[in-house]
Amino acid sequence: MSMAKKKFKLNFKVSYDAPVTLTFVLISAIIFLLSFFLAKAGKADGLEKIFTSPTAQTGALPFIVKQPLSYLRLLLYIFGSGADGALVLFTNLILIMLLGPAMEERYGSVIIGIMIFVSALFSGVLNACFCESSLVGSVPVVSMMIFLNAFMSFSKKKFPLSFAAVMILFVVLQIFSGAGAVRIIICIAGGLCGSLFAFLTSPKMKAEKKNNSSTAESPKKRGGLLNRAEKIAYAEELDKNSPRNKNPDDDDETTVVGTLKF
Repeated sequence: MSMAKKKFKLNFKVSYDAPVTLTFVLISAIIFLLSFFLAKAGKADGLEKIFTSPTAQTGALPFIVKQPLSYLRLLLYIFGSGADGALVLFTNLILIMLLGPAMEERYGSVIIGIMIFVSALFSGVLNACFCESSLVGSVPVVSMMIFLNAFMSFSKKKFPLSFAAVMILFVVLQIFSGAGAVRIIICIAGGLCGSLFAFLTSPKMKAEKKNNSSTAESPKKRGGLLNRAEKIAYAEELDKNSPRNKNPDDDDETTVVGTLKF
């Protein structure tokens, strides 16, 4: 007697659950690998300059109004790694992967994408105005996601101590990575600006959905707050569909007992 063969099937589906967060991390990792291999060949200078933010006019990479690349640098620097190396880059990417998917599920991919854009642009413009050293890396994006995570507790009228601890550790990490006080303030300001944008827009979208769902409810679910015309129309509709008004020749022997109360 032969034993029946058992088949094991793995029904797993690969889900690109957080498209903005995953795409951001993939682009940053690809650019890091390109910079790494080009650095070995001694040709990484041009690529690193593209992913470096402009500075003030007295800095090493001043913002030039007539140069289109200067405008791109106001955004592209968040994908770079610079001289800080792999440790700071992958620390930031790990934080983004931990915080990003939950925030993207809560606010939506479009809002998260706009937040990243606003945070990067705001920090880049501030750096081009006031700082002589360039910004490199996703620090403003990490700052934005930390603030976003805290806003979830602020909406419940709570101040999470974990937020204070994370911000302290975040600032300490930036200090040890060689960032000055001005750069830290710029990155935090950019993150705060981006997170406030989502904090202000998301409640409005939720309020619209709530209003639309409430208007789509039946008069009975709206708590009976109807005017006289609506009451009459509602009563006529119920009476029209009532089994009492069926043809007596029908075989349906339904008995209806009930009251209608407004």
